[in-house]
Formats: sequence, structure tokens, C-alpha cells
Amino acid sequence: MKIFYWNDILTFLNTGNIDDFFTKGCGISIGSFDGLHKGHRFLLSTLKDECQKNNLQSGIVSFTRPLPSIKHSEDYTGDLSTLNQRLKFFEEMGFDFVILVDFDDSFASMLGCDFLNILVNVCSMELIAEGIDFRCGFKGATDTQAINYWGKQNNIRTVFVDPVYYLEITGNEERVSSSFIRQKIQNGFFTTVEELLERKYEIDLESFGGKTEIEKSGILQVLPPEGVYHCLDQNNEDSRIEITQNKILLENPCTLLKF
Repeated sequence: MKIFYWNDILTFLNTGNIDDFFTKGCGISIGSFDGLHKGHRFLLSTLKDECQKNNLQSGIVSFTRPLPSIKHSEDYTGDLSTLNQRLKFFEEMGFDFVILVDFDDSFASMLGCDFLNILVNVCSMELIAEGIDFRCGFKGATDTQAINYWGKQNNIRTVFVDPVYYLEITGNEERVSSSFIRQKIQNGFFTTVEELLERKYEIDLESFGGKTEIEKSGILQVLPPEGVYHCLDQNNEDSRIEITQNKILLENPCTLLKF
């Protein structure tokens, strides 16, 4: 899987020196994809299937941090996955490339159609797949209706998928979303979280260099409630940890915790 940054794409656009990698044509999906839950997997599997049918490369445009951490920082409780974890998930799903965006004022002010046109002109995008409530561009003004119209005008195929829902024990149906999963982690409902993520929830500790005492403020991911937990480490061996008000205390050094 090849990784590009948005500045690389702008350089290709401004110089006209398009990377040969993009000559085949591609299908793309755009989003934070934090945690890569059931809803994300349904969308991205749809994209992969459509690309295979049409002999296109498959790619993702994502962000170095999930957008809610930037747009709603005042009440944001943490990421479901680190950037390295997300890239690993994309590669495991078999995507050909990822374009990473640092969401800044310049990117935020771009019109949606201008953004999509760049993907066509630089990446030879022929297909875009998104959820039915997807929006892009300045203040999210470009919705699926506008994207569908733009696609017809530019001969770009558009595919929009419905949300995925989860039936709770109470009988209530909840839409599978990153925010819903964050709530479940904060309440310690790990069986539900595992079902929604289709894997155990993992906290990436690789950047902490084997410390056994870690400040919670240094971890960007959402954390469970205070308490003692029996987890699995990167080798799937038992690892006892304690989460206090300010710290995570590890029985043994590890780079990954699976709840």
C-alpha cells in the first residue's frame, strides 16, 4: 500500500508531474474511519468490490487525526485508533493507496467540487463511494445530492451506502458510529465494543518506549473507566493494568493492550 500526503497531491497538481501510480484509474472513499467499525467496513468493502469489478485501484483519503478531534475538541473524548493502527487496517483490507490530510484552514476552506476535481485530475478517480450522509467542502456544504450531480456532470460513478445498525439488548436499534463506540468504551462494555469493531479494542502504547507508568494525558485514544483490567498484550499474553485518575499502571512493559 502506497501512502501519499495531501501536499504531494497539490504538488502533482501544480507541477503537472502526475505520479505514474495513478494512471490506471481508481475508486476512492473519504473519511476519518476512526476505529474501522462495522459501518466503515461495509462501506469500504463495497468500494473494494466495485473497484475489482471495474479494474480500478482502490484508495482512501483520510486524516492524520479524526475530524471530530478538531471540529469538536471541547467535548471530544479520544480516538478509537492511532494513525498507525488505521494505516495497518487499510493495508490489511487490501487498499492500494491512502492519501493523508492534515486538516488545516486552507483545506477547510476548499469548496467540495474543487476538492473532488483535484482527485479526478491527479488520481484519475472514476468512482467515489460514501455513506448517505457524507458531506465535504467548506462548512460541509457539498452533500451527497451535490456529489451525485457533480458525478453525472463529470462522468464519475457515485455509490452511497446506508448506515449499519446495532440491536441492543434493550431492543433499541443504534446506528453504528465512532461516537457510539466511544460511549461503550467509557462505560466498559467491551463485549459490545468487540462486536462493533469486529476485533478487540486496542490501545497503542508503542510510542511510550516500554514504560510501566504512563500519564493518561499523553494518550490520544479514548480510555475505559478507572479500575483494574486483565488485558492481552501484543503477544496475546495476559497483562494486568490499572487505570487511575491520572495514570495507566502496567504490570509488564508492553506496546499494545487489547480489552
